[in-house]
Amino acid sequence: MKTKKYLQKFFLSLFLIISFSIAPSFVLAAVNADLCFGSACNANNGAFALANPYGLPEGSIYDILSNILFWLLSIFAVLGIVGFVISGIFYLISAGDEGMADKGKDGMKWSIIGVIVGLSGYVVMKAVEAMLKGTSSTF
Repeated sequence: MKTKKYLQKFFLSLFLIISFSIAPSFVLAAVNADLCFGSACNANNGAFALANPYGLPEGSIYDILSNILFWLLSIFAVLGIVGFVISGIFYLISAGDEGMADKGKDGMKWSIIGVIVGLSGYVVMKAVEAMLKGTSSTF
């Protein structure tokens, strides 16, 4: 019972640490209308003027999808590493309990498989990009 209570506290603290470390990136991603960015300033007391009044992205669809894929792959990698660490903790605190040790081993196996699948997705994405652009035959 003590182990279960410690695991609940560990996962709660891990969730809070990850949440508070990721939250500032969402806040910084927002456009602050009070800032003046170089050529985006107009003559009205340095007020912020958008070149695109609707706030839509100005990149190509390929760039937007590529950035989304890179974000998803990075989140996938972080989750794979966190799963591997949690499985290692399960294995370390098993203290002779075969069921818990097997759960830790299975978690490690599936975390490694998940990271390999994620990395292969990145390699496939780069290969398709190189083939579609015709830049290199060896990507």
